[in-house]
Amino acid sequence: RISSAAISERGLSEKRPQNEDSFLEMPPCGIYAVADGVGGAQAGEVASQMAVEILGEAFSNLSPSSDAETAMRAAMEQANSSIFQMAHELPQLATMATTIVALHLDGNIATIGHVGDSRLYRVDRNGNLFRETEDHSVVAEEVRAGRMTEEQADNHPSKNVISRALGAEGTVEPDLKTIMVEPGTSFLLCSDGITRHISDAEIKGVLTFGGDPNDVCEYLKNLVYERGAEDNLTAVVVKVAGTDQSVQTEEMPGLDTLETDEDTVATARTSPFDAATDDDDLLELNTGELPPLVSNEGLRPEVDEAPEPVALTAADPMNVSQAPTIEIESPQAQAAIAENFSMFGASDEAIGLENSSGIGTLGGLVAGLIIGAAIGLGVYYFVLAPKPTEPPVGGQLSEMRSANIPLSAFEENRRDVDKDPAAYITKFGSGPQDCEDHFLLGRAYLLTGDYIKARAAFTEARNRLADADPVNQKTLAADIATAFAVTNDTTVQSILKKELESTVAKPANANVTPNSNSAPVR
Repeated sequence: RISSAAISERGLSEKRPQNEDSFLEMPPCGIYAVADGVGGAQAGEVASQMAVEILGEAFSNLSPSSDAETAMRAAMEQANSSIFQMAHELPQLATMATTIVALHLDGNIATIGHVGDSRLYRVDRNGNLFRETEDHSVVAEEVRAGRMTEEQADNHPSKNVISRALGAEGTVEPDLKTIMVEPGTSFLLCSDGITRHISDAEIKGVLTFGGDPNDVCEYLKNLVYERGAEDNLTAVVVKVAGTDQSVQTEEMPGLDTLETDEDTVATARTSPFDAATDDDDLLELNTGELPPLVSNEGLRPEVDEAPEPVALTAADPMNVSQAPTIEIESPQAQAAIAENFSMFGASDEAIGLENSSGIGTLGGLVAGLIIGAAIGLGVYYFVLAPKPTEPPVGGQLSEMRSANIPLSAFEENRRDVDKDPAAYITKFGSGPQDCEDHFLLGRAYLLTGDYIKARAAFTEARNRLADADPVNQKTLAADIATAFAVTNDTTVQSILKKELESTVAKPANANVTPNSNSAPVR
């Protein structure tokens, strides 16, 4: 059994007026993620939103036979390509990129992937902490190369410069791995807004207490705010339940019981957890031993015995496909068997070879032929003759579609708008009803070049966003934000018009040369 919760807040810094973090929590698909947007204004928010949406869509359509690590790599590469392309098509989004860290759980198999400095922590049933990701940042790479100590990295002026992100370059190489998970394991996926204020040892302490994931998220948020909340903060907590639910039931400590090395409210990021240090003494942990794993032995259901043979009767000819054996019960067939006649004539006993009379022999032969013919016709009609083919249960086969009906309907309508925006305006422009309708109408006006009406429709869609279907809200918010960037700038409008007009002549997968090789600064 898996439980999860998430928290995402803007923080207290005036330098970050918007929350550019995004998170993904989809327990039915077993996929969880945190993305920390880069670029300022709405650019970072758009990038992180695109990343988690593409990842979520990939795993919502993942077949049971697919490899999760392969799917995660493909989704991150697709997100990188989409963000990179949009950043080079729209000047307002030119600097956008995003980090991402993702976790997929399938039974006792966990697949982990990340790009950037968002992290994933794992605490096993015995209370041991493992940082499953390595930061893709300038100072982290210097520390790994041995050219910088952890203390120097914590105070380095470039500690917020990441060396790898989705959308920063045309291609990206995510770090991926697959591990086995045992009951009683806890995971924390978080942005650096969490780790800049909470040390690894404190994270270990928080995850080993028996709180509900919602309580853990709330505790982490309060702790970060207590220490200044200098950045957007996002956390997703996932717990794999142990076999004994009575273990770890103590309440988490109050904020004032956690000892820290910092005297100031806003603290710098602490050094990574080291099992050899005395950081374990920061918290009194309740890490009682959990029971062993439950064995699957003896859980396999018993196989039912084979069904009894089904008799074939004239009233139920279709049972022939279900019957291992066939018993003929028609009166004619029983009479023939009683008289010991074969299908193609009478047997020696039936004809009566003792009777030397030619007439008797001839009569017996004729009677045998008649009854044999009757038996043959009966067997052909009930057994051999082709039966009308009945349609399969459930009707005709239909195209496979996502189980998410609102999302599928919205995407189909959006494709209809893109295919012929003028026709959509003619057909539906007079009476939009909800947020989705106003958004689609605005998109149609945008594609036809009527930016004034497009902005009015997008404004109404934004006003009705709270009433939209929850599965579409984040997609609508990101697309509406992008649309406002277009309708507010005549230069962008000219670029959009030019790109739309050249779509037929220009290959859809044309490469765009990056403007700069500089690393994104967060």
